[in-house]
Amino acid sequence: MEMSVIMWGLGMLGGLVGIYVRMETKMKELDVRVQALEMTDKAMNAKLDEILKDKADRP
Repeated sequence: MEMSVIMWGLGMLGGLVGIYVRMETKMKELDVRVQALEMTDKAMNAKLDEILKDKADRP
């Protein structure tokens, strides 16, 4: 009886650790995606500013 409770506890603990590791991995992936989107956004804004400046400079 005691051994089964200990094994059950270890299984639960292992499951929780697995869930935590998966969540941390997903968070890191999302951080990388957000950084990539921010860089794309900055590049698009810079290009748009350049286009608008060129149009403003035309007579």
